[in-house]
Amino acid sequence: MRADLQSYYEREAKLELRKELRSGRLGVRERYLELLAAEGRTSVVDFGSGPGHDGEGFVAAGLRFVGVDLAHGNGLLAAKAGVAVVQGSITAPPIRHGIFEAGWSMSTLMHLMEHQVTAAISAMAGAIGPGAPMMLGMWGGERADNLEEDQIDGERRLFSLRPVELNRRLLETGGTVESSEILPSQNGREYQLFLLRV
Repeated sequence: MRADLQSYYEREAKLELRKELRSGRLGVRERYLELLAAEGRTSVVDFGSGPGHDGEGFVAAGLRFVGVDLAHGNGLLAAKAGVAVVQGSITAPPIRHGIFEAGWSMSTLMHLMEHQVTAAISAMAGAIGPGAPMMLGMWGGERADNLEEDQIDGERRLFSLRPVELNRRLLETGGTVESSEILPSQNGREYQLFLLRV
C-alpha cells in the first residue's frame, strides 16, 4: 500500500495536479493559526504535506515550518514556493523528537488501515512533544476500505474510511481530542476534523 501511495503522489507531483486549497481548508488553517498565536507557538510540522500549499500559509504567518511527504516530487514543488518539505513517512517521520511546537495533517490518515493509525499517531505525536496541539483532518464516513484507481491512469491509492467515533478512539491513543467536527460532505463522504492535544 505504501508503494502504491508513493507511486501515486510522485505521478501527481510530476503532472502538477494538486489543486489550490479551497476556502473551507483555508478557514480551518486560519482558526488553527489563531490558536497557535494565542499559545505563543512558533513552529509546525505538516504530516503528509503534499507540495506544501498549507505550508505557504504557515510560513507567511511567521512560523518555522517543515512538511513530511512520501513523494520526493512534492518536496521539489514545495521548494519552488519557498517551503521546506522532506521525504518520509508519517509512521516514521525523519524528525527529531519534540522539536516542533505543533502538528498539522490533512487528508493523510485515511490512507492508512485502522491497525496502522495508532503507530502513525504515536510517531507524529513524538515529533511535537507533550502538550502540543495537532490538527488532523480526514475523509471518513461509513466504514470501508477501497483501492481507488480513477484519478490517475495506472495508479491507485487506499481510502480507509471510518466513522468519526472510531477515528476519535484511534487518535486518543496519542492524546486528548479537545474538539471534533464534521464539515459538509462532498461526493458522499464527510470530512472529519480533530484537534488533538498530545
